[in-house]
Amino acid sequence: MDRIDLLASLAKDSNVLVDVGCDHGYSLIKAIKYYNVNNAIAIDINEGPLNNCKKNALKYGLNDKIKFILSDGFLGLNEEFDTAIISGMGGILIKDILEKSLDKIKNHKLIIEANSDSYLVRKFLVNNNFIISDEYSIVDDNKYYEIMVFEPGNLEYVSFELKYGPVLLSKKEDTFINEYKKRLKSLEEYLPNIKDTILKDEKLVLRNDYLKIIHGDNTKMYPIPNTDNYYRCYFHDDKRLPLIIISAGGGYKYTSPRESEPVQKFYFDNGYNVIIVNYRESLDFYPVPQESLAYVIKRYQNDRRVSKIIGLGFSAGGHNILEVALHQDLYKCKIDLLMLGYPVVTSDNRYWHKGSFDNLIGNNDKLLKRLSLENEVNENAPDLFLWGTLTDESVPVENSLLLLEAYKKYNLSIEYHLFPIGGHGLSLANETTSLGDKKKELPIVSQWKELSLNWLKLKINE
Repeated sequence: MDRIDLLASLAKDSNVLVDVGCDHGYSLIKAIKYYNVNNAIAIDINEGPLNNCKKNALKYGLNDKIKFILSDGFLGLNEEFDTAIISGMGGILIKDILEKSLDKIKNHKLIIEANSDSYLVRKFLVNNNFIISDEYSIVDDNKYYEIMVFEPGNLEYVSFELKYGPVLLSKKEDTFINEYKKRLKSLEEYLPNIKDTILKDEKLVLRNDYLKIIHGDNTKMYPIPNTDNYYRCYFHDDKRLPLIIISAGGGYKYTSPRESEPVQKFYFDNGYNVIIVNYRESLDFYPVPQESLAYVIKRYQNDRRVSKIIGLGFSAGGHNILEVALHQDLYKCKIDLLMLGYPVVTSDNRYWHKGSFDNLIGNNDKLLKRLSLENEVNENAPDLFLWGTLTDESVPVENSLLLLEAYKKYNLSIEYHLFPIGGHGLSLANETTSLGDKKKELPIVSQWKELSLNWLKLKINE
């Protein structure tokens, strides 16, 4: 079955089928001839494609079954219909067409094939009371297509599902998996040529997504309300254990894979329950990332499987969870212990990581001062395990030193490890998190994780 056949078949038994951007009208013609569609309406914004559609309708003797409308999307449509096809356009254009006629598409079945930006279409329709009832992957004339079917309804989806298709992820069709194997191969050939650290880490996020698709990581993703953010749980059945909540780095732009699953596995294997919070799928400004963390903490702080809540943050993720930990009354949640690796702390422009603050607050100078967290430390701050490297090229060591000084001022408990070598984003500093970058494999730095286990044991047993 080719793309046109599939589009037509999905409209089976429709009374009136609309094709927006009808081109030559082949989908409508096949739907009427082979799939029991009674009548159709061909819509195009340009006369040329509409005339081509008229010629083909006449050729197949269906001109009495198809009505032709020159219109910008659904705007010129006043007739009743039950199903609509939109295909052969980019997702941005499709979203624009749908948005301009939301009142006309409500309560109808929509069959959509977007040449790009399918995420935008999924997100828009899900936010406007549609569910994704089916999805298909197909290769036609050596080109890969994804076709989505939407129907009225309400379901919650996480951003990963909206990016890649919840039904496609569930079906795991060979066509779908093979497409992402090709994309992964191309990406891995490109990765060694990337010199910019931030760009490389962004591409590693994409690589991590592709690996999840191909290898079938079925860890449930729980949506965080009113955002695209989500979290994943790793619990030792019903055992009552300390819970580590990971806030990975990524400059408040993405969630670093280096500081997510491998870190989770280390602590899980050492007897801890773990949650990873993807707090940066929604690129909303402060306080959405912090509220996303707080939402998860509140959900589990009274869970019978949880004995203590331990926050673990890296880089900008360290800033995120430190902000919550220092203002627990504000966020209405409880963090018992805190661990930070090379955290972003200060907005002092001598030492700051400017990109993190740009992504978190934009140009809000008032918030810039408020979110310089060395000034927010108070007597209620949780006991802290802190580590970093003297030669961090992205987040200067002064961030940690200012936090250390603030803790000392209040006579708070802190264990600090400063390693003499190592760049930024080291995570576990071994082969599991280096992703082939030997500069990120440093045995001297990798000691931090065992040191953290010793600290946790001491603190939990106090």
